[in-house]
Amino acid sequence: MIAGDRPYRAMDKKSYCNIMKIVLFLSLTLGMLSGILRIFNYKETGGGGGWQRFYQMDEECADVFFFGSSHAHCTIDHGILWEDYGLAGYTLSAGSQMIDSTCYFIKETLRTKKPKVIVVEMLGMTGGEIVNSDADIYRNVLGMKWSANYGEYMKYLSENMNMGRQQEQEIYFKIPVVHSRYAELTRNDFEDSIPFMVGYRGSYERESFEKPEINGIKETADLNPQRLEMLKEIIDTANAHHVPVVLFASPFVLSAEKQMQFNAVEAFARQQGVPFINYNNLYDEIAIDFETDFRDMEHVNNYGAAKVTRHMAEYLKENYEIADRRGSKGYELWEDNALYLRNKVLAHKLEQAQDIHEYLEIISGMEDGQTVILALTGNYKVLGEVYLDGLAKLGINKEEYEAGGVWIFKDGKRELYFPGSGYYYCMNTDNDEIHVESVIQEAEGELKEKARILIGGKDYAMVENGVNIVVYNETVSQLIDAAGDNVYLGLEMEHCDKEEE
Repeated sequence: MIAGDRPYRAMDKKSYCNIMKIVLFLSLTLGMLSGILRIFNYKETGGGGGWQRFYQMDEECADVFFFGSSHAHCTIDHGILWEDYGLAGYTLSAGSQMIDSTCYFIKETLRTKKPKVIVVEMLGMTGGEIVNSDADIYRNVLGMKWSANYGEYMKYLSENMNMGRQQEQEIYFKIPVVHSRYAELTRNDFEDSIPFMVGYRGSYERESFEKPEINGIKETADLNPQRLEMLKEIIDTANAHHVPVVLFASPFVLSAEKQMQFNAVEAFARQQGVPFINYNNLYDEIAIDFETDFRDMEHVNNYGAAKVTRHMAEYLKENYEIADRRGSKGYELWEDNALYLRNKVLAHKLEQAQDIHEYLEIISGMEDGQTVILALTGNYKVLGEVYLDGLAKLGINKEEYEAGGVWIFKDGKRELYFPGSGYYYCMNTDNDEIHVESVIQEAEGELKEKARILIGGKDYAMVENGVNIVVYNETVSQLIDAAGDNVYLGLEMEHCDKEEE
C-alpha cells in the first residue's frame, strides 16, 4: 500500500456519500414537486378528453384523433363512433383554441401516439391576427408534458404573444402558475371521476335559428398568413409521420365572411391534396334542422352532433383502413365511455318524464347494469294509494306499500327490500360508498322519519314526504338521476342539480 492511499480512499468515500445525499435530496424534491404538480395542475382544457387522460392511453389504442376548438368536442360523438362503427377515437381540443395551439397538440400526438388518421376542425383558421389570452395559454399548455415539443411551443408563444421572460419561465415550470389553485381544488384533482372520457359530453339544450343563406357564396376571403403557415405545418408534420389528415368545419350559424374564409380553406386544402368537409355546405344532405339541432348559434346539440358524426364516420370507414375495435381486448375505455353517454341519454329521458307515474314506467324497464334505490318516506300515504299503481310495475305490492321502506333494484330485478323505518344499509362500489338509512328527527314537537340516500357522503334524497329515487350506474360510478315527488305538491318530479362532469 502506498503512502497516502488510505486518506485518498477515505476522501473518495466521503465524496461518494455527499453525492448520494445530494442525489437523494434532489430525488425527494423532484418527487414532491411532481406530486404537487399532479394535484394542482389544470386537468381539463375546456373540453375534449384532456391531457391527463391522453397520456394515460396506450400509444396504439386510439385510431382517430380529433383536434380544434369547442367545435371539435361539441360535434363528434364518440358514443356513436364506437357503438355504431367500432371507431376508437379521441378528441384533444380546447375551448376557443386557435390553429397555432392545434398545431402543437397534433405534434404532441404524433410524438407520443400512433394514430391512423387525424381530423382537424377549421374554425381556428377563421379570423385575423392570432391572439391567445393568458387563460387560453394556461388551458392549452399546462397539461402538456415537458419535451422538446413543449419547449418549441413555449418558444413560439413567447415570441408571438408578447410574453415577458418572467411569464414564460413561470408557465414553462408550471408550478409558479398552478400553486395558487389550492382554493379551487376538487375531488377530480385527486382522483379522476371519469377516466374513460375520450372527448364528448353532449348537450340537450336547444335553440332555434334561421338557416344561413350561404349556398350562393363562392367568393374566397384572404386567410391570415400566420394561420396558413400553421395549417401547412400541420399537414407537413402529419405527412412526415405518414398519417393522413382530414379537415372539417362543423355546422353553425355562420356569417357570409366565415363562409368565404371556409371557401379559402377548401381551396388551400385542394392545393395540398387534403380533403376538407364543410358541413355548412351539407345542411340538406345530412338533414341539419336549425329548429332542433343547435344548443346555441355556435354549437350543435346531441341531435346535430349525431348527424355530423355519422357522416364523418362513414367517410372515414370508406376512405381509410381503420379497424372495427368492438369486442377487442384493451378497448374497455371506449366501452365505458359509450355506457357513460348512454346513461346521459337515460338521464335526459328521466328528466323529461311528466310525472312520477311516467318516471316509474321508465325505470321499470331498465336493465343495462343500472342500480335503482327507491324510498317511501314521511307522510307519503297522506293521499292514500296515489303511488301504488306506478310502484306495482316494479313488483311492489299493497302490503309493502303500506309498510313503506326502501327497495334496491339491480339490472331490472329487485335485490333488497328493507320495510318500515328502522333500516340502515351500506354497499360499496368501485369508487363510492352508497348508504341508505332511515333517520328519525324531531320537528315541531313530533317525531318524523326521513330517508337518506348518500353517495360519496352526499345526500341525494330530494323530499321528506313522498318518493325518493336514485338511479346510479356502478360500472362507471355515474349518478344518472336523483329525483323525488313531494306528495303535498302533486305528482311532478323534482330533480337534483348534478354538476357536469
